[in-house]
Amino acid sequence: MPPRRLRVLAYPETRIWSTARCLEHDLLTSARTAELAVEALVRMIRAHVAYDCRHNRLPLSAFGPAPRVYRQAFRNATRSWVLDDPTWLPGTQMVIDVAFATQQPAVRPFSEAVRIA
Repeated sequence: MPPRRLRVLAYPETRIWSTARCLEHDLLTSARTAELAVEALVRMIRAHVAYDCRHNRLPLSAFGPAPRVYRQAFRNATRSWVLDDPTWLPGTQMVIDVAFATQQPAVRPFSEAVRIA
């Protein structure tokens, strides 16, 4: 079976919290740093894959894709690292491509106020 590739976008939620979001399957976690959020997301993905395998389901089939704004932010973000961990469940290989965005993709910056009178 060829390795399955997952894309993860990590971004700051506030000054002290960061979020990691899987794009192929809309899963997300938050933690104090982006690295800790990615680690927590990988643990959560492993738990869901193990559960699905125990119940004879396709891994992560219960989760749809993330919204388009996050996939676009992944394309524009800086790629940081790729997790290629061979310790997944037997018969399941995952490659996780992690990118870091500088701001929350779903929040638009305020536009300048325009005076009309």
